[in-house]
Amino acid sequence: MPAYLDSIRKGVATVMVSYSSWNGKKMHANYNLITGYLKNKLKFKGFVISDSEGIDRITSPPHVNYTYSVQAGIQAGIDMVMVPYKFVEFIDDLTSLVKKNVIPMSRIDDAVERILRVKFILGLFENPMA
Repeated sequence: MPAYLDSIRKGVATVMVSYSSWNGKKMHANYNLITGYLKNKLKFKGFVISDSEGIDRITSPPHVNYTYSVQAGIQAGIDMVMVPYKFVEFIDDLTSLVKKNVIPMSRIDDAVERILRVKFILGLFENPMA
């Protein structure tokens, strides 16, 4: 933990969630560690990104209940999801979950704010064609 604490204090911009589990809970669905510990206790201001197809692996076998996986990952605190292939399914499921108020708009607002903050700090809007 010391390296993580020091990195967060120094302003690291992103943290990637791993495919691992802790105490039987898949990290991509672990609200207590992502939001409770990282964001709330450690005051991490950057954004949390999934591993590639990481939310697919919340269930076993992977992708067996994708809508649940989208819900669990986003509500756990993942801000940006790497979906290299089935991105239309991800967008449709996330949109549906927000429209049904299963995932609150405040969670989406928090994710967008975190992502935009990092992009502004990096100057990506100053020279967008870099």
